[in-house]
Amino acid sequence: MILVCGVVRAQLNFEFTEGKYMIKGQVADLKTSGSVPFANVWITNQKKGVTADQDGKFTMYIYPTDTLRFSALGYIPKTIPANAISDKDKYTFTIQLVEDIYSLKQVTIYPFHNREEFADQFIKGTGMGKPVTIAGIDAPKYSHKEKTKFYNPISAIYNNIKKNRSAADPNFKP
Repeated sequence: MILVCGVVRAQLNFEFTEGKYMIKGQVADLKTSGSVPFANVWITNQKKGVTADQDGKFTMYIYPTDTLRFSALGYIPKTIPANAISDKDKYTFTIQLVEDIYSLKQVTIYPFHNREEFADQFIKGTGMGKPVTIAGIDAPKYSHKEKTKFYNPISAIYNNIKKNRSAADPNFKP
């Protein structure tokens, strides 16, 4: 008598219900055809979804009446009905997203409100900020103010351009 022992492995799938079918796909960039990692795949009428893996691949169960919304940071979201996915593409479905580009104007930030404040703090060595007191922390015991004792070529250049420029001028470079 021969006794054969075997182990049967089964994976329980709690997502499958009557009428649903599984789709497998990948979210890709339209321009580069590269994958879009961690894209969101949302079933809009069920208010649930999945996140694609680092290769942009996802697997989910959907009803034929569902509507899918694909989105990712930096891309324009795309919405398609589930019945638009053909039967032959259910397991090799690829959705391509278009990159969303925002172009911002250049901004230059100066650490001072105006030229006089710049002159006080940088050139003259005066006008140091007032100490800030925070509840529970002791106030500073001293303040250090240092004045330059040598000829500073930056001072001469600054005095030459001081006449006609303002801090609001985008070409102002102290």
